[in-house]
Amino acid sequence: MNINKLAKNALCMVLIIFSVTVSTHIKNSVYRLENELKQLELQNKEDAQNIHVLNAEWSNLNNPARLRALAKKHIALKPVKAEQIINYSALPFEYEAGESQRDIARKHIAVMAQSNKNLKKMANASR
Repeated sequence: MNINKLAKNALCMVLIIFSVTVSTHIKNSVYRLENELKQLELQNKEDAQNIHVLNAEWSNLNNPARLRALAKKHIALKPVKAEQIINYSALPFEYEAGESQRDIARKHIAVMAQSNKNLKKMANASR
């Protein structure tokens, strides 16, 4: 009976040591996860704050009055003249041997631009 009692005590000690080891491991895991959660919450707050700042900057950058002033300052746009517009039917739709459709369209546009320049010269000369 003495060996059974010793075996029971040894088993109890092993179970106690095992349970202490497991509970310590769980406790350390919980602390590690809590620290990770705190870091993620801080990062989330920083990201939310950065998003708020970026939204404010974006609103400022897209302010129509600001964009209008920048456009006037940097883009010298003038109204479209009638000579700049060609008829859609003047653009070619068929390929010719050895030329791409883009090359043919460029040639037609150049011809139309030249004829518009000639018309403009004629109109100015008749005035």
